[in-house]
Amino acid sequence: MKIWLMAVLCSFIFTLPVSAHPHVFITPKATIVTGNHAVSQINVEWDFDDMSSALFKESGGSDSAAIWNLVFPQMQLLVNGSQAPRSGYYTYLEIDGKPYPNLMPAYFQTTFVDGILQCRFTLFINQPINHSVTLWFDDPTIYNQFDMYPGNFQIDNQGAQPVSLEQRSESGIDKIYVSF
Repeated sequence: MKIWLMAVLCSFIFTLPVSAHPHVFITPKATIVTGNHAVSQINVEWDFDDMSSALFKESGGSDSAAIWNLVFPQMQLLVNGSQAPRSGYYTYLEIDGKPYPNLMPAYFQTTFVDGILQCRFTLFINQPINHSVTLWFDDPTIYNQFDMYPGNFQIDNQGAQPVSLEQRSESGIDKIYVSF
């Protein structure tokens, strides 16, 4: 009996810890600025969940630069365990069905509202559009989940042509479509 008890205790002591990964929930909001069959910019806001907001506050305080480095690390851990340089900053854009690569956020700002971290940034696009713009947020790592709500997306149409906005789901990813 003593040998069995010792074996069980040793198995607890020598068992390697299982790595757990945090899961961050982000609710994105965006205003797509259009006019004269072009998209000039996209103003984005992310609201983080309570737990992540508290962790960011503890780690970076209210320093936008420190939070920038936490939200957008230079390297990302992919689902398969490998690492890759950060690209796209979780934001994906297609114009007329073609990917618009290398999006770089500008004017990154952070605030805490009632304990919730809000990150705001602008994506300058300045591209003509024939038919449509597709916007979505996704993280190829295992850390972030984007909760999409149709009411969180607007169009600031500065042109005379009518523009429509709708939300669609493709392969489990919610996407926002703007069409002319």
